[in-house]
Amino acid sequence: MANSKPSPRILNRAFDRAASPVYLVSIDFEITYANPACGQWCETNLEQILGEKCVFSSQASGDPENNINGLCPPPSHFDPNPPLSTPSRFFTPSAIDENNQTTWKSASTFPLKDADEKLLGLLVICTPHTFNSPPDPKPESSNFLPETLHTQLAAIRARSEHTHSLESMIGSSSFSKQCLKRVTAAIQCDADLLITGPPGSGKEHFARVIHTARNPDQQIDLLPIHCAIADQKLIQQRIKEITSELPNSGNPTWSQTWLLLLDVDRLEQAAQNELLGFLQLPDFPLRTIGTSTLSQIELTTSTHFSSELANQLGVMVINMSPLSERVEDIPLLSQALLERDNNNRKNQLTGFADETLQLLLEFNWPENIDQLNRTIQLAALNADSTLIHPKDLPDEFTQSLKAMRIGTSRETKINLDEFLREVEEELITRAMRESKGNKAKAASLLGISRPKLLRRLQNFDTPTKQVEHPPNPTDEIDSSAFEELE
Repeated sequence: MANSKPSPRILNRAFDRAASPVYLVSIDFEITYANPACGQWCETNLEQILGEKCVFSSQASGDPENNINGLCPPPSHFDPNPPLSTPSRFFTPSAIDENNQTTWKSASTFPLKDADEKLLGLLVICTPHTFNSPPDPKPESSNFLPETLHTQLAAIRARSEHTHSLESMIGSSSFSKQCLKRVTAAIQCDADLLITGPPGSGKEHFARVIHTARNPDQQIDLLPIHCAIADQKLIQQRIKEITSELPNSGNPTWSQTWLLLLDVDRLEQAAQNELLGFLQLPDFPLRTIGTSTLSQIELTTSTHFSSELANQLGVMVINMSPLSERVEDIPLLSQALLERDNNNRKNQLTGFADETLQLLLEFNWPENIDQLNRTIQLAALNADSTLIHPKDLPDEFTQSLKAMRIGTSRETKINLDEFLREVEEELITRAMRESKGNKAKAASLLGISRPKLLRRLQNFDTPTKQVEHPPNPTDEIDSSAFEELE
C-alpha cells in the first residue's frame, strides 16, 4: 500500500509555490526555511534570510535586518505550556501605502515537536491578504496586552524613520506627539537647539539622536563640552582648538562640527560671557545643541545666567516633561525599552504581565526615563518566562514603591475639630457611665462645672439620652452564660 503521507521534499515544493510567506523559526529564533514569497515580502534574497536570527522588535523596517525582525513571532508562542490567553496569531507590518499608512499581514504559528513532544520551532504561515489595521483586542481584554502594545509600537515606528532611536518619546500622550513633531523639525533644520528637562529625561540621548539623523553619513562631528566643570579658559581653549581644525569656511559645507553643551545652565558667569562672545561672531563656524535642567524662560529670567546667551542657544527649543506628567506613555514606553534589548538576550521577552504594568503606572519615577530603563533591564534579568511579572521587579523598585505608598497614606488630612469632638464625646460618655448618670459627679470626674457639662451635652451628635444614661458594660452580659458553671 502506497504511503499517503507527503514527503518533506513535496511539502517544500508546495510551500515554495505558495503565494503567501511561509517560514520556519527555530527555538533559537533562527530562520531555517523561507519560501520565495517570504523573500519578496522582506525585499531581500533568501540567502540573506536563511540562518539569520530574527528579533522580537517593533523597529521600523528600513534595512534587511529589521525586515527579518518583522518575521519574529512573539516569544510567548515558543512557550511549551502557553497560558490560555496566548493566541496563535500575530500581526506584523507589511508595507507603507501612498497615504503613509501601515498595512498589516496576519500570521499564524504552528508548533513543531519531536517524538518526545519537545518543541523544535514554529511554522509560520501568513495570510494572502493585508489589513489596513490590525483588529482591536477583545472588549474584555486589557489594552496592556503585550501583543497589542507591540502592534501599536510597530505602527508608530513604521510611519517614522527616526523613532527607532527615540524610545524615550514613544507614547500616546499629547506631549509625546508634540515632542516628536519638534524632533522631526529639529532634524530637518540647522538651527541651534536647546533641549530642556529634568534629570534622567534623556536630554543627551535626544541630542545625539537628532545629530545622527541630521548626519547619517557621520561626516559632521558632535563634540561634547561638560559645562558643569568648564571655566572661561577651558571654553576658550576648546573652541579655538575645534575651529582651527575646520576646513575653509568658504566651502558650502563649512559647518563640519556641532558643539554639544551638556548642562549649559551650570556654566559659570565668566564662561557664559566667553561662549556668548564666540556665538555672536558673524562667521562663527559652529552650531550648538545645548541641554539644560532649567527651561529657556527660567534661564532668561535667572540672575545667574545670561539672558542673551539663553536666547542665542534656544533658536529652537524642545522641552522634556517628567515621566510623572505623562503616565499614559508608560505602557508603550516600557514595551519599547524592553524590545530594544531583545537582540542582546538569549531568551527574548514578549512584554509585561498586566499587574506588572499597573505597578509601573503607580510609581512616580523621580529619576524619570533613566530609572524606568534601569528597572526594566534588571527585571528582564530576573524573568524566568516570556513575560515580566511583579516578582521579577528589582528590590530597589519594590522598596521605593512601598515607601511612596506609606508617604502618601501619611499625607491624609485630619479634621481637627471633628477629631476633638469625637474624643470629647467619648470622655463624657465614660464619665456619665462611671457616675451612673449623675451629672454633678460626672462633671467632677472631668474637672469641669456642671453647667459646662450640660452645654456640651447639648452639642453632641449622639442622642442625649444615650449619653446621660449609657449602658453599663456589666449589664450587657447575659447571665445565662454562667448557668453551666454553677
